[in-house]
Amino acid sequence: MKVLKKLFVLTLIFSITFALSACGGKKETNDNSSSDSGGKKTLTVSVEEKYADYINSIKGDFEKQNDVTVKIVKKPMFEQLEALPLDGPAGKAPDVMLAPYDRIGGLGQQGNLLELSKEDVSAFDEKDQQQVTMDNKYYGVPFAIETLVLYYNKDLISSPPQTFSDLEELAKDSKYAFESESGKNTGFLAKWTDFYFSYGLLAGYGGYVFGDNGTNTKDIGLNNEGSVEAITYATHWFQDIWPKGMKDVKSSGDFVTEVFTKGNAAVIIDGPWSAENFKKANLNFGIAPIPTLPNGNEYQPFAGGKGWVASNYTNEPELAKKWINYVTNEDNNYKFFEEYNEIPANPAAREKATGTDNELAKAVIEQYKSAQPMPNIPEMAEVWTGMESIMYDAAAGKKTPQEAADAAVKIIKDNIAQKYSK
Repeated sequence: MKVLKKLFVLTLIFSITFALSACGGKKETNDNSSSDSGGKKTLTVSVEEKYADYINSIKGDFEKQNDVTVKIVKKPMFEQLEALPLDGPAGKAPDVMLAPYDRIGGLGQQGNLLELSKEDVSAFDEKDQQQVTMDNKYYGVPFAIETLVLYYNKDLISSPPQTFSDLEELAKDSKYAFESESGKNTGFLAKWTDFYFSYGLLAGYGGYVFGDNGTNTKDIGLNNEGSVEAITYATHWFQDIWPKGMKDVKSSGDFVTEVFTKGNAAVIIDGPWSAENFKKANLNFGIAPIPTLPNGNEYQPFAGGKGWVASNYTNEPELAKKWINYVTNEDNNYKFFEEYNEIPANPAAREKATGTDNELAKAVIEQYKSAQPMPNIPEMAEVWTGMESIMYDAAAGKKTPQEAADAAVKIIKDNIAQKYSK
């Protein structure tokens, strides 16, 4: 037994020593980016399960052109991105994956994404490039765009309202009176208790998150004169027109969806993700850009979407870049639009989508022109926290619009100072 124990100990020591010498000072081999049994290189592509068929349909040409095997990993996007900082160094991360625009900058800044070149994004305009940029470095290529749009019930109104004055008139129509609350109306509804939805209103009046294109955290414009004017206008809707359920931070979104689905609201503001649910509800609906604000300016919601990125831990950086350029080209990006009704970011594919009879595509593309890229720096997380109750506080009369805005900005600044001070 003693001999066996000694042999076991010696074997263990040798194994540990060998393992350490083999990987000391180097990246671990990415199990997902190795040669297959035939000696071909393998590129691992991570996507949501619903996108796997799309990748399978386009990968053949790429494999032939580059003498490579494309391996598909089906994993939820956010789960994949959350795992990247640990899976990457451990050699378990995929080579390329999709990421929402607001996550790309932070992941790149942290060293988790492969830096790309100006040439890789040269086909895109300044707004699109901003979505994948951090500290003047490019960490992705745009693939899909999204923004809030207007939905309207074609059985109730023949055409979409063009201005907020039109919406005000709609709210006077007794047809949309809310039976359980005297004097309240559901002709037009918007989930303004959610900052993602209300930001377009604030921005249209001159509010902004961070200065210098979303990078200067010391310059917060969410309590400036324009933002306060916007909150004051929203308060008018909450107090004078909408049912009290619209003030509820947690459930107002469900209320809006339910009322619209039941045919008791003519117009709502919502995202492109809701179109499929409205179809399933057999609603006869149309989609259009959001009406012009009372001050004559455009509603300026966040410009969202997702792009292709490469892991900074990949063993095949050049191959990864080739894939990103391949999947985001006009043909492949347009094919993605045809299969999933997600609006293409590629300018040529986007222009092609505009020429179709797809109302959602046309509305998103038009609204995207006035939309603002969401700041993609880590400090943006504190904005969501700070702005969570701003509309409720103002609408419920707990604070004046100015007081509500000042309180929100104070929370944002305090949290940033505590968590991000260098």
